[in-house]
Order: sequence, then structure tokens, then C-alpha cells
Amino acid sequence: MRTTRPLVAIAMGGALVLSACSNGSNSPGADNGSSTGASTQTPGGGTPELGEAGGTVTMAITDDPGNLDPSMTVLQTTRGVGRMAYDSLVRTSPEGEMVPNLATEWEVTPTSVTFTLNPDATCADGTPFTATDAADNISFITDPENASPLLGVMVPPDATASADDEAGTVTVEVSAPNAFLLSNLTSVFMVCRSGLDDRETLAQATAGTGPWVLEEVVPNDSYTLVRNENYHWGPSQEPFEGEGVPDTFVFRVIPNMTTTANLLLNGEINIASVGPGDEERVQAAGLDRYGAASPLGETFFNQGPGHPGADPAVRKALVAATDIEMVTAVGAGAAGQVSTGLVTLEPKVCPGDTVTGNLPAYDVEAANTMLDDAGWVRGADGIREKEGNRLSLKFIFPQRGGDELSAAAELLSQQWREVGAEVSPSTIAATQLNEVIFGSGDWDAGWIPVTVSLPPQLMAFLSGPAVPDGTNFAHIDNETYTTKSAEANAEGDIEAACALWTEAETALIENVDVAPMFDIVASNYLNGVTLEASSGEIDGSSVRSTQ
Repeated sequence: MRTTRPLVAIAMGGALVLSACSNGSNSPGADNGSSTGASTQTPGGGTPELGEAGGTVTMAITDDPGNLDPSMTVLQTTRGVGRMAYDSLVRTSPEGEMVPNLATEWEVTPTSVTFTLNPDATCADGTPFTATDAADNISFITDPENASPLLGVMVPPDATASADDEAGTVTVEVSAPNAFLLSNLTSVFMVCRSGLDDRETLAQATAGTGPWVLEEVVPNDSYTLVRNENYHWGPSQEPFEGEGVPDTFVFRVIPNMTTTANLLLNGEINIASVGPGDEERVQAAGLDRYGAASPLGETFFNQGPGHPGADPAVRKALVAATDIEMVTAVGAGAAGQVSTGLVTLEPKVCPGDTVTGNLPAYDVEAANTMLDDAGWVRGADGIREKEGNRLSLKFIFPQRGGDELSAAAELLSQQWREVGAEVSPSTIAATQLNEVIFGSGDWDAGWIPVTVSLPPQLMAFLSGPAVPDGTNFAHIDNETYTTKSAEANAEGDIEAACALWTEAETALIENVDVAPMFDIVASNYLNGVTLEASSGEIDGSSVRSTQ
């Protein structure tokens, strides 16, 4: 039996990003002129003037990051903190190109990637970062005994890593062609030897090569990092110093997003997402912004034994009973958009729309007919029953700083009640998610956003062993998805792989194994700071204070 573990970039503070996991509240999105997966844009097209070196940049997050071990989490907030202190071997630029990080060169074959490390890269404690260190990071994840949630999501289960310290190279190999191997590895943060040898210290400290080093932790309040004065690698391969470079970076835990908006506007906070109710006044201030859409309204049904969602007629009827455009307007306002697929982050490796025409259309009469035909009979109180079981659902959804999503969940519940379902909406905090999804199973349906940058990162959650023996939390068993995703994952050509992924994802949506309803595209706003962010992920070495 596998121990429970957290879900991929689950949006508990709004929307998130897995490869992703940049900000701590909402996953930023592209709204009306914001830049998606790109460097920040200045209204009017101007270039911000940098301020003096030193000082502090502060970012608001809605949830406490918890255990900071970068190989033991896929939660957005935690990875957002981790990305500041840890480097990956390579990373993706805002334009979608691979750029250096710890590695300066890389050679790709259909079944392997060989990285040549920057020989000058050192850990924050002054020790060298070696090829063996890099290989051991991969090996820790691939060892099933460690139960890393990155296994099968960012690192293929069959991956092996070997090192040549004299040449400064590390090679990651897989047994079959994998078109996404290099892209996946951009999300693996490299831990230094001190952390590899004593992982318990990583819970509340960092042991990385990144531009920032964790200095102080005040749980549920703040996480303070100081500049790594020796940092001169990363995407720019230049020293992290000079005009505008701050000395300190602080993550402040602020659950209320209206409070965050107020602090952002008065300059006490420099980087933050805001709720839909505050979007208009923050936009009016003309602040710079960046973004990356995330699937806030990604709807799952628990198909485990004894749950109504095990009946495909129930799943299809309830989606047909949902006015998705109205729910989107209430839950995300101007920052929302109807979903077009399971992968939302730009630039998309596999573009396309797998939702339109594949989800049941909004039709209350058709929804009632589906339930009638499936044997769900209305009782005297209007609630349907079948074989003595009431059509009763506990609907879970993310806890956010505002009331918009709660209002949207209540609206969806009303629409489902109209066709004879008894619905109990229930908010869920990030700290509860792991136990509910992978432990108790105390849910029937819900908005459980899983934000990824690549289709293969979804496989472990949408197929394979169900909880508690695996991470298939909704107990999905879709033969077409299982077959096509496996074929796609073993395809060495990107175009051919994407075609197979499209077939696989379409099969899920047609069967309403997952129903992507709406995305959140609210921006991360900046006040007094500029930076670069790819798919919403901040490049910590690009942060600069402005005048």
C-alpha cells in the first residue's frame, strides 16, 4: 500500500501551476493584455527604471508552504518557494525555449538526455554541486520506497541516472522513446549533498544552488530568503548583483485576498494575485503584471464503489445540467474563461481544444432524461434514488481568499438540485487536501484543479492504480485514455505524441471522467518590481526592484 501524497499543483488558493507552482495564491493568468508565460509587461510599453541595489521584495501567498522538501511535494505554494532556492538542470524561457540553469549544454536522443554542468556552480554552503549530486536527485525520485510525488509526473518511473564527475556530465535514460523527457526535467529541483544526506533538514530549510537562501521561517506568517551572493549561473549565466537586485525576498502568508489587494496598492506587497472582486481596482492602478492560466473549475467525480459518480449517466447528466458560462462568471468574473483542455500553461507543447463539443451541452431537459433512463427516480422530496441509494453528493472546492468560488459552488449545487440531486458544497483547505483525496475519500464530486505543463504529468492521476494503492484519486478507468496515453508517452516524435494525447484526453472528457469547466486567468500584479516568469514560474535571478 502506498502512503498518501499530495496532488499535482492542486489549486487550493485559487489556481495553480505545477511545472508550475509559481505564486502562492492564484496561478496567474493572462487577462486583457497581461503577458502569459512571459517577462513582465509595462502598461504603455515602457521599460521600468531600476532602483538601487538592496532592500526587500515581498510576495503574498494565501497558504503556508508546509514541508519544503522539493522532491516530496507538487503543491503550488511550496514549489513557488522552492524555485527561488533551487535550480533545475535547465529551464524554459518565457518564449518557450530551453535555456541553461545548472547545465550549460545538453544532448537529447529519443531515450536520453545528457547534461553538462556549469563547473562553477556551487551550493549555498560553498560546496561544489557535482554530477553525482544531480544523478542522486533523480535516483531518489525514482526509488519507489521514497514515495516521491514527482515519480511518474515529472520523472518517468523507468528513468535511470548516471554521472561522470570528471567530465561534469549526468545522463538520464529511459527504456523507450519519450518526447517529453527534457521538458519534464525542467521541473525537477536539484538538492545539494547536505540535503541529500539529511532530508529531514529540508522540511524547514533549503540546501540548493539557487539565487536565494532561506533564512527564517515563521509558519503561517512569513518565509524570508536572502540573496545568494555567489550566484552567477542560471538562465543568464551572469552574477546576481547590481542595480535593482534586492537583498531579501519575503513570502508573506495572507489568506484574505482583499487584504492582499490593499497591501499591493499601497506598496507594502510587491507581487500578488488578487480575487475577482478586486481585479478592476488593481487594474485601474496600471500595475505591471504577468500570468498563466490554471483550471480552477476542473470537475472530477469520485467513481469509487458506493459513490454516485461511478454511474456515467450521473456524471453526464450533472454536467448537462450545469450552465458553465454562468458558473464561470460567478466563480472567476472577468478573470475567468471556459476551459478548452486539461493543460492550460503557455506555451503549450500540444495546443488544441479537447473540450468544445465533447462535454455534454447545457440542456436541463436532456439531463433529466438521462437520469430517468438510467433508473434514477425522483422521490417525494424531489431527490432521485436508485436501488435504495439517494443521489446525494458532497461537492468539494478550493478555499480561496474571496467569496466568489463559494458563490459559484452554491450556484452549481442549485442547478444540480433542479435535476434531482442532493448536493452539499464544502470548502477544503490545502492542508486537508492530501487526506481527503488520497486518504478518507470523503467526497463525491468537486473542483479539483490539477495544473500541469505537459500531458504526461497527468497520467498517474487519471489512470492506473486507484487510491490507496496509487494516485488515481477519482478511480478513473478509461480504456482509451490508458491505451492512447501509454502510446503517446512512448512516442519519440512530438507531433505524433501530441496527436495521441489529444485522442486520450478527448476520451476522458467525452466520458466525463473529468469535466474542465473554467480556468482562472487572473494576473499576478507587480508594484515596484520587475521579473521574468515562464508559465507563471518566477526566475528568481530576474527579480529587480524598480523606482
